[in-house]
Amino acid sequence: MNKIFNKVMLAMAFGLPLAGLTACSEPDDIVNSVNYSRLFSPADLEAKVQNTTGVRVTWKLISTATSYDVEIYADDENMTFSGTPALKFTATPSDIVASSTENALTIPAGQLEGETIYSIRLRAKGAAADSKWSATTFETGTEQILNTPDATEITKTSVTLSWPAGTAVTRISVVKNSEELLSHDITTEEKAAGKATIDGLQVESTYTFYIYNGEKQRGKIQVQTLPNYTPATSVQELKDALATAAEGEVIMLTENAVYDFTEDGTTTSVEINKNTIIKSNNNATIKGIYFQIINGASLEFANITLDGEGGSGDQAFTFKEAGDFGKLWIHDAEIKNYTKGFFYINVAAAIDEITIENCIIHDIVCSGGDMFDSRSGGYKVFNLLNNTIYNSAASRDFIRMDDASSAVSISAPQIVVDHNTLYNVGSAEANYRLLYVRFAGNVITFSNNIVAGTNYKRGFSNQKTTGIPTFKDNFYFQTKNLVSADDTADATIQFYDADGTVLDATPFADAASGDFTLVDGPAKYKEAGDPRWNK
Repeated sequence: MNKIFNKVMLAMAFGLPLAGLTACSEPDDIVNSVNYSRLFSPADLEAKVQNTTGVRVTWKLISTATSYDVEIYADDENMTFSGTPALKFTATPSDIVASSTENALTIPAGQLEGETIYSIRLRAKGAAADSKWSATTFETGTEQILNTPDATEITKTSVTLSWPAGTAVTRISVVKNSEELLSHDITTEEKAAGKATIDGLQVESTYTFYIYNGEKQRGKIQVQTLPNYTPATSVQELKDALATAAEGEVIMLTENAVYDFTEDGTTTSVEINKNTIIKSNNNATIKGIYFQIINGASLEFANITLDGEGGSGDQAFTFKEAGDFGKLWIHDAEIKNYTKGFFYINVAAAIDEITIENCIIHDIVCSGGDMFDSRSGGYKVFNLLNNTIYNSAASRDFIRMDDASSAVSISAPQIVVDHNTLYNVGSAEANYRLLYVRFAGNVITFSNNIVAGTNYKRGFSNQKTTGIPTFKDNFYFQTKNLVSADDTADATIQFYDADGTVLDATPFADAASGDFTLVDGPAKYKEAGDPRWNK
């Protein structure tokens, strides 16, 4: 070895190259592996907020790590990691979803506060010494810890609000028309019970209630106090109320009651001839009738199950006269078992707006009609928002709007289909379409939907007059001819949702049983479909 050292020193002294200066009797060792005394730090650490206060943490795979220390600190945008962590734990393989390239760790919603900037740091543990920390920050969204009040918690002049008992909250702010009317300091007893009653409100008024912990908003809910209304406790009282109630008066059904028109034996429909509101505080059921809307009337229909079984088989809602109409607003309802379809416009009626939201709609057969069916008239706006629609329109069009622009004063009708869950709609591989829209100048938005089991041969549309929709963040499972042409595709299909995401596995917990709760996957992370299922 001294000979080698002397040769190296001579070469350096004369500026000679070092190549070849080896001892003949001492060959180099072959390096088969490298052992490091410390694990590598987690690379590409990223934290993404989901479901407001939940976090999905990802980082590059470290094959020699057996677990990871995780620490999360509140109000720490500069990553000082001082004080007591909001969360501190060791994540083991059972906590982590691993792929060939990365690890993913989900921290469920509810463990962190909303509207808070958190720092998170993570280090690998294993046989070698712990790695150094890797760190990043994230900001949680605004929480919603307030429960929807039930029928017994709303009166004409008060609302009882509730939230998880013992949750850290300090006050409730009551706002109407963007003005704070009062601030209620939550007592120790109210905090422990998770409940407070706000009195002194006005009849039939809409208030927005905010709940805070200090300056951080932890919930927000809008509630309308009860109106002065006409009660209807039976089929006959409902008929009488529809005939005698004043313009715009609320007809209030008894909660959980069943109004069975099939027992009458003669009534198959009721007329709505003035601006009418029919609702219940807690899911009454009307069975066996459909609504005929005449005389330019508006109709609001809420918190009711409408069951067509045993009725005439007609559409649930039909516009029967020509002329200008107000708004058809159906929300927080269940509509089921209608033979011909959901609504029908086959006269020169011009409706300002049709909005269907927060509804469960199923088993609408569509025999002899289409699902949402407009032929000789039309609407200025059709909003289909936050609904679950299943087992319907197997062999008919989903949205049909013929060109009646020469018959009614409507230009550029807008159709918005957003945050809906569609399952087994158009499932029979028939020559129909999801959007059979031909009204002149139509404008369509199709966004944030989950579509499964829809197999129309003509896809979205085969009509040149159907406006190409604005597509955004839609997900498809076991569908045909919507994202691209499949083996049943009609040659006349006009467009596809080329940016839609095709799912390899069902996004639902148990769709066959009517449970569309989203399982972990891209549709859940994007919060697509009817929001009620994203838990």
